[in-house]
Amino acid sequence: MHSAWRKLASLLAILLPLVTLTGVAHSTAAEPVFEGPVPPATCGPGSVPEHGLQGEVPKADRDSGRSRLGYHCNLELVGQYQGEGQSWQNAWYGHCDYFNTVFPGRERRPGVQVVDVSDPAHPRLTVTLTTPAMLGPHESLKVNQRRGLLGAVAAWSPAGNEPVFFDVYDLTADCAHPVLRASVPLNMPIGHEGNWAPDGLTYYSASTLVRFISAIDVTNPSAPRLLTVLPQESHGLSVSDGGTRMYVANPDGFDGGTVGCHVGTPLPQTNSQSCLNGLDILDVSAIQSRANLPIFSRPVVVGSLRWTDGSEAQHTIPITYHGHPYLVSVDEAGSGSPFNPQGPAGAARIIDIGDEIRPVVVSKLKLAIQMPSEASLQLADAAGDGVFGYQGHYCTVDGENDPTALACGYFQSGIRVFDIRDPREPREIAYYNPPAQMGKKAELAGSEHANGYAWLGTVLNTDWCTSQVRFVQDPPSLWAACQDNGLMIVSFTNGVYPLPQLAVSPQVVRSSRTTSVQPLSPTVGASAPD
Repeated sequence: MHSAWRKLASLLAILLPLVTLTGVAHSTAAEPVFEGPVPPATCGPGSVPEHGLQGEVPKADRDSGRSRLGYHCNLELVGQYQGEGQSWQNAWYGHCDYFNTVFPGRERRPGVQVVDVSDPAHPRLTVTLTTPAMLGPHESLKVNQRRGLLGAVAAWSPAGNEPVFFDVYDLTADCAHPVLRASVPLNMPIGHEGNWAPDGLTYYSASTLVRFISAIDVTNPSAPRLLTVLPQESHGLSVSDGGTRMYVANPDGFDGGTVGCHVGTPLPQTNSQSCLNGLDILDVSAIQSRANLPIFSRPVVVGSLRWTDGSEAQHTIPITYHGHPYLVSVDEAGSGSPFNPQGPAGAARIIDIGDEIRPVVVSKLKLAIQMPSEASLQLADAAGDGVFGYQGHYCTVDGENDPTALACGYFQSGIRVFDIRDPREPREIAYYNPPAQMGKKAELAGSEHANGYAWLGTVLNTDWCTSQVRFVQDPPSLWAACQDNGLMIVSFTNGVYPLPQLAVSPQVVRSSRTTSVQPLSPTVGASAPD
């Protein structure tokens, strides 16, 4: 089946008409973009701070073994469940956490680990989920908080996962013992990433390997069904609160709704940046309303944005400030395209989408070690510890409306926490880079970093922090899963969090020029945004 979907993707790249989307442009901000580095955290008592550049684990610390002690600033460890290590994703519901392990692997307990965190100082494993998609979900493991559903799709692996299963568990009765509602094979491309629409009625599977997004109807969790498949490149994605807009992290620029090109294809003069890494905004109102769609339908691209100082766009988070819409977008790899993990490092950025046809980057949340000027140092530090160095991966906000903080897993830089009350002027407030697990490779059969199929030979002189991070308000803390250290509960110290809300949001005042959405051309066929 994989080969059939690949052939179809190749055919579409040739046959899709090169239609120019009226109104799509790559505009520049009237104000300068904050390029970074973000101002570093001021570490209070009890911290064990970095002593290299911000975010760096110096080679000397790796060689001497100093990195085994880790580094932390205004965060301290409360409790931990390491297990056999962790893979790419982490999710949560109530007092429970869920993380996946390597597939195929040699774990004693493979599959999604269900951890009870009702006592944060002593998190404990309750069960493992071993239905087909839960054995190898890669980055697709996601919880819909409104309906209490945990979902995932079978993701690509060397062992193969055909047929492609979609699994759904109900968490509402007892989050520590999820109830299986469905584990069904669907006639769709193999997965990689994915996400829920906020209402929990649709799950979108993103098939980076073969450039498709599959929409799955989960209205009845016991009987999921495939709605339609979009020919659209996507790594991660998110969906607007009303379900009508999809925000696609597009790592190579291919889409089936406008130009259909990808890296290496001659670029149409009408959209000269369309094949670069970046963001696409899709109108998915037809899917949300359950229109009678064919099994294969062209996406409606409303707007797009491309950039060259990062690659392998990883995921997006929709947020608002005083009602004005923004996105957080994160790059998994370094500058240039295609995939270039070794630098200069990619990171998170904040994008103003008040004019969704012409999104604008307003700031980049780069650490000092991630700056282009430090590319050679990035490479030297990370040599021998896998293909990823100091890149970004997943971030989480402490609220979708008027967020105050953003927590990110930045691979070898650990967990970084930023004050984003003003999206144009982010600053760092805390970090936790856990102890390196050198010499423990055999004990970490479930760690992607230690024993994943693509990263064999890593020396484990740092950890890889790559998953979503949970904010907990009482007490102020984070749940973070890193690949060698597993799940960690870390508590804020020195009063750095929570952050008070700003009475007046300065970025909204400065952004008033884009508070109204530009009308779409009637030929585009896009509905009004939420």
